Parts: sequence; structure tokens; C-alpha cells
Amino acid sequence: MKIDWLSLKTFIVNANLYRYVNCIELPTNYYVWLFYEGESFSIVLEKGTVNCEDFIANFKSQLIVKNDISDDGIKIIRTSFVGRVRMLHCFFVEFYTSTRGTNDDTGFITIRLRDAENNIITDESLAVITELDFCPGENLAYSLYGGGIQTIDEIDSDMTIDAILAPNIPVNQEGAIYFVKNKVLLQPKDNFFRNAINVGEIPGVKDYNVLRTLIKHDKGIQKRLQAEIQYYI
Repeated sequence: MKIDWLSLKTFIVNANLYRYVNCIELPTNYYVWLFYEGESFSIVLEKGTVNCEDFIANFKSQLIVKNDISDDGIKIIRTSFVGRVRMLHCFFVEFYTSTRGTNDDTGFITIRLRDAENNIITDESLAVITELDFCPGENLAYSLYGGGIQTIDEIDSDMTIDAILAPNIPVNQEGAIYFVKNKVLLQPKDNFFRNAINVGEIPGVKDYNVLRTLIKHDKGIQKRLQAEIQYYI
């Protein structure tokens, strides 16, 4: 739930929750959130503002930064509770490679076509990459459960799939996270799905909460596919 800074900091102080506050520093702002009794409270504080300076001076130094890596470098697996305020959504969208048309009526999907030089194009006959971006809301946080691609038409040439979170954000700013890399779809039919339970919340920050499915294919080929994305919101 989005909340104003005065209300959030008053709650933190009155309930002595300083060490339960989390934050991510972004180039121009801080994304600050508090998870309490199954509810998440969050705000974006723009750098240089009075509220942001208040957070840095009086709250940021008291946070406990946690990691999920043990001393031997093995990732620690933890469960997380999904409360009543969140529900699992199974989102499907049908589309054709080398075209920008879909059956999406939610506004969650944006499609771009690229040529062999990776330029964005409108000429479908030159397309060798079809990009499908999923974003349920520019400022909306959500958690991914899984996703996949199903070939509806039979395919008779190689198609490869990448799945990338925050594809337009540089790696050094914690973007361009590959969930799937160079998955070759089986011919003539494939139904590919991967899931990851309890992967945490994707912050509701512009460009950071975009999931891109990137399909590489023969030039101009038009094959009917269906993408599936499962997420909690």
C-alpha cells in the first residue's frame, strides 16, 4: 500500500519498527518499504527533498541490511508469507512473432520488433526479434511466481527465448536480471514454463517492474505463441 512519509515515519517511531524498514537506493530516489503483519507500506522519496533528507538523517542509519548468502557462499532458502491482501494471478497473452498485435485488453503488454542490427522497426518483414514487455502498472509492486511460452502454431526453425526483469536498467543499478537465457523452443511444439516460489517483491518503481520476454526468430516469420505470467499482487 502506498503511504505518505509523515504517516509512515509516525508509525515507525510509535511502534519502534526502525529495524524492520527496508530501502533501495536508486539514481534519483529511495524506494522505502515496511512489511508488517501481512501488509506492505511503501513510498518513493525523491533525493534532495525534505522528506528524503529526514529519512537519511533519522532512519537510514538504523536499518539492518540483510543478505541471503551463508558463509560458504550457498544461498539460504527462506519461506515468505503471502497474506490475504495478495492473490495469485495467471495472465495469458496470445501474439504472433514479427507482429505487434496481441489479444491483450489489460494494457499490461507492449510489443516491439527489432531488426538484425537491434534497431526498433515497424517493417514486419525485417523483424528477427519480437519483444514482449509485461508491466501491470508503472508504480505497482508485485511478486513473480513463474512464467512460460507455448507454441500454438507448429514451428520448423529455431526460436530462442530470454526472460529479463528491468531490461532497460543497467546491471550496475541492479537491473537487466535474466531469469531465462537462450532457451531453444522444441520443434514442432513446445510448452515451456519455469516457476520460483517466494522470490520476493519487485518494487513498484518505473522500469524496475518490467518483465521482458524476448523471442529471437527467423526474419519476418509469423508464428502464433502464447505467453503466461503468474504473479501475486
